[in-house]
Amino acid sequence: MIKREQTNNKGFSLVELIVIIAIMAILAVSISLAIMGYMEKARMSKDVYNAGLIKNALASYDYPSDFQGRDVEYVDPVTKVKEHYERGWVYVDKDEIRCSDPSTCMAMINFGLVHVSPESEAKIAECEQLPQNKWWFPSKGDGDFFRRSDINEYVFKNNLRVNARRSWNTYQLDVYMDDTEWLSMGASASNTERTSGHSKDAETAQYFYEQLGFANAKITPIGAQHKGD
Repeated sequence: MIKREQTNNKGFSLVELIVIIAIMAILAVSISLAIMGYMEKARMSKDVYNAGLIKNALASYDYPSDFQGRDVEYVDPVTKVKEHYERGWVYVDKDEIRCSDPSTCMAMINFGLVHVSPESEAKIAECEQLPQNKWWFPSKGDGDFFRRSDINEYVFKNNLRVNARRSWNTYQLDVYMDDTEWLSMGASASNTERTSGHSKDAETAQYFYEQLGFANAKITPIGAQHKGD
């Protein structure tokens, strides 16, 4: 009997080992995906938090009555009324932050979200009521400022840059001032690696602007942006 028990004690068969290894591999992949998902949600939350700071900065700023944004005109798809706006924005991607004009730039500076020297701050403030071709830009890096974009944006680098890796790689906060000096705001996000060119991923954009409190926003044809009511 002793010999028979020793002979039958052969351990796991090859098939059993393969099944166990496969189960372990599936579990490892599932756990890794879950961890990656939690990490991505944490990165998204960080971006939404930062975007909320930008939203507060833009919403609380005292814009001049002749705000020098970018001229935008469109026909409201519901009322069929032609509307005119001066539009400004703060664009954020994985590398940099871009402010479209002196006023949005000053809003970010005043809220402590980007930094420049007092001398540069004073000169940028002087440009708020000047046309675009008269805007002043630092000739070299100054604090967070490091360049002037091809379309006359103030470009900065700091920790506000996009953290998410799969959900979006750019987001943008917009301000719109109409002819009555009524200010409205909007937000959008996209993944330019997943969508063609600079087109917006509708689901991503909707999730992003709803997280920022624009739940009643309407989609407008203004540069495919999302504008609040």
